[in-house]
Amino acid sequence: MSTNEITRHAATTYFDAWRTRDFDLLRTVLDPNVEFVGVLGVATGADACIAGLKGMSESIMTDLTLHARVVDGADAITWFDLHTATTPPIPTANWSHVENGLITTIRVTFDPRPLFAD
Repeated sequence: MSTNEITRHAATTYFDAWRTRDFDLLRTVLDPNVEFVGVLGVATGADACIAGLKGMSESIMTDLTLHARVVDGADAITWFDLHTATTPPIPTANWSHVENGLITTIRVTFDPRPLFAD
């Protein structure tokens, strides 16, 4: 498998597993020391990352709609809509870095203002 294929597989598994709330599967593509930095929080380590994603799926997220994924070697950028029960879909960008088939770094950005609107 090429580096692009390995990275695409890790990123695809991450999003498919998160969307279906299969956190055991999601863990299989996370490095034990994965670093997550997002608009709503920071997590270090697979356990903390899973806990954050699980918490988001239980409290905010109702679905994800993937629009595009660009893979360049060990890096993948995924553009998707984060669906919630209380807001219109929120456009979101996720950058993941993959080493040895595992995601080691995740950076997520979106405009959180709709989540805090009255």
